[in-house]
Amino acid sequence: MPLSDNSKFGVQALTTAVNKIDPGASQIRELGIFEPEYLTTTYADIEFQDGKVSLVASKERGTAGQAVDSPKRKIHTVKIPHLPVNDVIRADDVQNLRAFGTTQAATVMDKVNEKLAGGKSDLEYTREHLMLGALQGKILDADGSVILDINTDFGVTRKTQNIELSKDTTKVGAVLDKLLSEQRQKFNGAQVRGWVVYCGMEFLSALKEHKSIFEVYKRYDEARAYREGDTLNPTEFIHKGIRFIEYANHFGSDADIGADKAILLPVGRNLYKEYFAPADMSATVNTRALPYYASREKLQHDKGWSLHMQSNPLPIALRPELLATLTMS
Repeated sequence: MPLSDNSKFGVQALTTAVNKIDPGASQIRELGIFEPEYLTTTYADIEFQDGKVSLVASKERGTAGQAVDSPKRKIHTVKIPHLPVNDVIRADDVQNLRAFGTTQAATVMDKVNEKLAGGKSDLEYTREHLMLGALQGKILDADGSVILDINTDFGVTRKTQNIELSKDTTKVGAVLDKLLSEQRQKFNGAQVRGWVVYCGMEFLSALKEHKSIFEVYKRYDEARAYREGDTLNPTEFIHKGIRFIEYANHFGSDADIGADKAILLPVGRNLYKEYFAPADMSATVNTRALPYYASREKLQHDKGWSLHMQSNPLPIALRPELLATLTMS
């Protein structure tokens, strides 16, 4: 069976293959705010000081250590989430497979890529869930357990802004101006170049229909045909320099944006990181991480091969005080 060929189906070859596969659509990832950083450890020492989250740098043995901790400095060790996905290619799946003009190995590779693409799609969905949790301030595992609670673990006070959308007299623009002004006071060197609000469906509907916003939305909507379409993150409208977008994913967990809520997030450089840990494989010991890994192992009685895929990501909002939760009443 061609899967026995290590040059084509070994850890290195399969890992290269899975990293080349198009990951597909993901609302938060497509926004491009999370910058990747590839670690050599399976954990991260996350430091919070002066309103900023960062990774504690490792040092060579024998060199000078860190200075004595400031009382305002907090460090939390986080085990980076391990996301495994498994599948099987049985002998029957590739029996007599050979596309016209190809070798059997090429056709088997097509079947492997099909399986890898399916597994990668599952991993991407889980990464999106982790990213949403990072934007909400609480990163959750698939079972709802807390991986990292920025607000509790580091004593961050997250801004919550209520907007009285049920009242016609509410000056929504003035509320937004005040909110952005307050958030700018916390910049402390942050490279913010814009703002996005991911909205729950009810919040966005009430906002668009509010007396002080409706004309703004109507003008933007009428000009929609003249703009490049973004089907993944369709901007409902822009007001006060803020892109208002409906967040469409629902994970059935506490990470979800409530239908009557929204989250304000700054967009720019060095505001968000996604740390990756290396795989738990012999071949990856003491190596720098990759976003995805894949390997295969022979099934008992030579009935096929098990396929294993994994990713080990930890997304973090580096300036959590710049994010805010919006509510409506």
